[in-house]
Amino acid sequence: MKHKLSLYSGIAAALVGLTLPASAKPPFAEKEGVACTYCHIQAPKRNYRGDYYKSHQLSFAGFVDAAEAKKAGVAVGPGAASKPKSLTTAKQSPRIAILTKKAQDAEGAARSAPRDPKLRIAFAAVLTKLGDAQLADTSVPLATRIDNASQSYTKAGHIDGKNTAAKAGLEKIKALQAKQGAPKKRG
Repeated sequence: MKHKLSLYSGIAAALVGLTLPASAKPPFAEKEGVACTYCHIQAPKRNYRGDYYKSHQLSFAGFVDAAEAKKAGVAVGPGAASKPKSLTTAKQSPRIAILTKKAQDAEGAARSAPRDPKLRIAFAAVLTKLGDAQLADTSVPLATRIDNASQSYTKAGHIDGKNTAAKAGLEKIKALQAKQGAPKKRG
């Protein structure tokens, strides 16, 4: 009788354990104070937020949701109103905002007349100036500055292979990365 009672008690405890919802959060969601779905499509697959978090030393410093979603080519994900604990929103410098707009306008002009080399060269020149501004913007973490500027310089170099300012910008980035001991980006 005593053996049957302990068997039934064990089964009952197992059933209770199966029916109770899990209350533990994975460590990163708990650290940031957001739901797992903020960074994951379905664990372990990350969305653009999770990719940003991983590539920025497990931090949302400098993260701009709409901009990162656009970079990833997707709509802003669910939970956009959530604010992770490590999120720091630096106000974008007016110079970068102006140069970003100029780059968008120059890209539109270059796309409308793809055979016009002057428009491609002008687009590349604006991207190079944008890269310079991004690299100098101390309101965002160095890793973000390097990443943003590297993308601008690389794109400028692809558009205009003779753009020496873009090549010089990439060399500045390599020197910064070497000084910081960071892994080098290839462009």
